[in-house]
Amino acid sequence: MSKLGRRVRPLNRGRRFVMNLGVTVTACALALSSSSAQADSAKPTPKPSPSQHSTVDTKAVNEYLAKRQVAIAASRARKMKTLRQKITATRKALSNARVNGSLVMKIAARYEGVPYRAGGSTPAGFDCSGYTSYVFGKAGIKLPRIAQQQYLWSKRITLAQAKPGDLAFYMQGNYSYHAAIYAGNGMIWHSPRPGERVKKVKIRNHKMAYGRIPASAIVPGLSAQLARDTAALKRLVKAATAAKQSTNK
Repeated sequence: MSKLGRRVRPLNRGRRFVMNLGVTVTACALALSSSSAQADSAKPTPKPSPSQHSTVDTKAVNEYLAKRQVAIAASRARKMKTLRQKITATRKALSNARVNGSLVMKIAARYEGVPYRAGGSTPAGFDCSGYTSYVFGKAGIKLPRIAQQQYLWSKRITLAQAKPGDLAFYMQGNYSYHAAIYAGNGMIWHSPRPGERVKKVKIRNHKMAYGRIPASAIVPGLSAQLARDTAALKRLVKAATAAKQSTNK
């Protein structure tokens, strides 16, 4: 063997030793890293303790929410007070609503002499309820068309309570077969029967009933407004009750 060959073998053995040593060191490092990771994962994760800053934030939010609830309650109370005042005023206006009797009498007299006409509802000819409907229509008040309908629709009053501008009905049992306009002092304006004309007459021996025009027909907008305000008040009262119960829990 040459000298060169003898020199190569020891060199190769040294290189293999270094490589083996490197593999061993790398394996140890990986084992230590894995062991450390397992140890770290086994440790419980510490929970962050509330800082002073987060406590202050929570307190500020709670104070804001409390103030907001107070503001909402105050606003609701003001709205409820306003609605109660409006409802009281509307009810008073409805209870005081009256037909302008003088105006109705002037309109009724304007058509004196118009002939009776079956089914008539114009100055060319009136039947009984056509005449009453037309006169009150000129006063801005809409009546049902038929005598019985007018009787059922109107508010029942006695003869002692009757005033000019109220309605008078000829009755057979509970059925009204003739409608007229009360003129006061036991008198009526009416369109009597075929062959006759509109005139003012004294009430004779007839079974009579009397009716007053409902306030809702005199001031129709007030009844609708009263219904809306009453419904709104009920909603606010319900909300206030629910908020109070929630606070007391």
